[in-house]
Amino acid sequence: MERTEKEKMIAGELYFAGDAELVADRKDAREKMRAINGETDSAQRSQLVKNTFGKTGNQVYVEPSISFDYGYNILVGENFYCNFNNIFLDICPITIGDNCMFGPNCQLYAATHPLEPVKRNSGMEYGKPITIGDNVWFGGGVVVAPGVTLGNNVVVAAGAVVTKSFPDNVVLGGNPARIIKTIDVDGESDQLAEARRKINSIDEQLVVLLEKRLQAVTEVTAYKKEHQKDVLDQSREMEVLDRVTSQVQNPLFKETIGATFEDIMKQSRNFQSKELGE
Repeated sequence: MERTEKEKMIAGELYFAGDAELVADRKDAREKMRAINGETDSAQRSQLVKNTFGKTGNQVYVEPSISFDYGYNILVGENFYCNFNNIFLDICPITIGDNCMFGPNCQLYAATHPLEPVKRNSGMEYGKPITIGDNVWFGGGVVVAPGVTLGNNVVVAAGAVVTKSFPDNVVLGGNPARIIKTIDVDGESDQLAEARRKINSIDEQLVVLLEKRLQAVTEVTAYKKEHQKDVLDQSREMEVLDRVTSQVQNPLFKETIGATFEDIMKQSRNFQSKELGE
């Protein structure tokens, strides 16, 4: 059975916007917009929004004025806040998660047109769905292009034009929008940064100690050169490894520290060979 123009539209296929059913739906949407935007009681306005959108949570707050093509393709989660003068071109579904806040003058465009002028002028249109995750905040004047998906915890700076999809936990800004920073969630990144700072401090100490060790190796190299000794002294290396691993207090680290010192001694041999011209 052939699909209706409305079904094609919602599926993101080319459809004829002048279809009688869609014309009637848009007329109905205009009447609902007038009712929503003319309602001064916020609780009554929220109820009208719930009756118009395809899905809402229990808590939804929309400031006037709001504009949309159909309304039934807008699906919002719990605790949705929409500031003044937002526009939703909901040709395809516009799905918005929980705890989202939109500043004034935000514009979400799920509608688009063919690039070819003949096809475009024929009245054929199509759309691409927009999906917004949980805990998303749009600053004023944000524009979201067709087909964009944004992850959870995304913040979009005022005036940004979002033309492609982005993952969780990022701040976006600019035209076209790009990632300008990442967001720490529950202190996870803070903990990682602190651990890395500790490692950096320890690495600085290790460099100083390794330089002192190589200075001592230089003295050993000079002695070997003077007395024509071989670079490899296997008994000495086994002695060092046994002594080092016996000093490791945490059994979990013993194997790794032993392997690290094996590599240190290997590099020490390479250094001696270069110095001796071997």
